[in-house]
Amino acid sequence: MGKQISSEYLDDVFQGAIDCHQHTGPSLFPRTCDSIDSALEAKAAGMRAICFKCHQGITADRAQLVQKATGMECYGGVVMNRYSGGINPYSVEASVRLGGRYIWFPTQWAAHHIAQYHAPEYFHMKIAIEYGKKQAEGKGITILDENCNLTPETMEVLTLAKQHDNAIASGHLSKKEIVTLFKKGQEIGLKKMVLQHVQLNELWVWSPSEQKELVDMGVLIEHVALYIHEGRYLLSPKENVDMINIVGPQNVVFASDCGQLKVPTPTKGLKIFIGKLLEEGVSREDIDIMLKKNPARILGLE
Repeated sequence: MGKQISSEYLDDVFQGAIDCHQHTGPSLFPRTCDSIDSALEAKAAGMRAICFKCHQGITADRAQLVQKATGMECYGGVVMNRYSGGINPYSVEASVRLGGRYIWFPTQWAAHHIAQYHAPEYFHMKIAIEYGKKQAEGKGITILDENCNLTPETMEVLTLAKQHDNAIASGHLSKKEIVTLFKKGQEIGLKKMVLQHVQLNELWVWSPSEQKELVDMGVLIEHVALYIHEGRYLLSPKENVDMINIVGPQNVVFASDCGQLKVPTPTKGLKIFIGKLLEEGVSREDIDIMLKKNPARILGLE
């Protein structure tokens, strides 16, 4: 049993929190709340900023409207799934010109995702994807050519990321793809690279040495609130702390990844996560690095 944390103390620690990865409606996936409701909840909790991620494409335009409607600082980006043309520099250009701060490589349509889940879906969540679903096994997206080099389109995306100071995130690519991507990112001088939801062991398991190799390239390791919650439980809070200690808080970025049914809303889910880590003995100073400082750098809010 960890130490007891008062709700007042947690409220205080949570002030100024940034969520770089939350899922809200409208979406093909059922969500606990829409983007406006999520922004209002974040604002009421004293958060500094939130960033919307949607598997169906661009959220940079949505973020502008939600910010105007709510007064909450909101950001977005683009996810390069089939809906936005896969590895598509045109959709990336549209996103960055609309104020996007994040470029997410393929998630549910990544070849590796489909190889693990056998569809552009998840074991715990079936959605109404029909077009191309039966042929998905042969049509997953990869960033490598037949010689295991990054495709020209991928290189164009990386060039755009550098030009516009956008963060890139690994999505649900394979380990080989991710390492190749980040090595090239380091080579061309990208400063904002994120290994997504390292706890999602249905996709892969990253050993300590593998995580450290990525950190040496300048990659931040993303830990998300989603995977401690009963509706999507994969790792306990203690196991999360042990993983954080592998690379150190200075190399970790927190996010919620929440919005799915059967788990808390993004703001509630992230706040519960922070409370559990405080109970496990993580210091307030380290929480601030992972919850505020590193997310601010990713979104260009320093």
